[in-house]
Amino acid sequence: MSIMQYIAIAATLYCIISLLVHFVKIVRLGAPKDKSAPSGSVKEGVIYANTRAMMPTEKESAYLHLPSYAVGMLFHIGLFCSLLFFVLSFFPFFNRWISSDCNWHLILAIPPAIGTVCGLILFFRRLFSKDLKVLSMPDDFISTGLVTFFLLMTTLYLSLSTCCGSITILYYISSILLLLYLPLGKLRHVVYYFAARYHLGFFYGWRNVWPNHEKK
Repeated sequence: MSIMQYIAIAATLYCIISLLVHFVKIVRLGAPKDKSAPSGSVKEGVIYANTRAMMPTEKESAYLHLPSYAVGMLFHIGLFCSLLFFVLSFFPFFNRWISSDCNWHLILAIPPAIGTVCGLILFFRRLFSKDLKVLSMPDDFISTGLVTFFLLMTTLYLSLSTCCGSITILYYISSILLLLYLPLGKLRHVVYYFAARYHLGFFYGWRNVWPNHEKK
């Protein structure tokens, strides 16, 4: 392995340990408690909170902004695929596999490429939209920028790594920057998401508000 890969592994370990610390803090806060008599199913509420409740038709206003919702979803899908490719990049068989046929370069690069475009849309929309600019903090721009940079470098790495060594270096630099920042800013919602969804599902399931059986 190269020096950049060793540094990337160290950054990965730092990121995982930091996120585990956040997770332990959440667990120590304990499960939500409700002293009222239950009138619904907590289990159904939690399942609904993590499935149908994430659809735009079930949200308060997302159904009014379907293009933005779709861009956000594609952005996340591109990131998830890129993180998977990042892990696989440490295994020789993966690098041999993607270098064996140029068509695989193009196919695997599609999700991060789409994610890159979506990331740029989200970044500049936040930058130039008067409504979003007022609500935005520096962390919003840094987080979106780092993820977009990582997606772009993943696209180039999958497409050009076999013929351009500098792309590989930039790819691992983008990965390291993202992993180091991830536990510090809004990106750590990767941990808090599950706790928030559980608490929502517990509360509304306990009180028989979720799932909304009228829409079934």
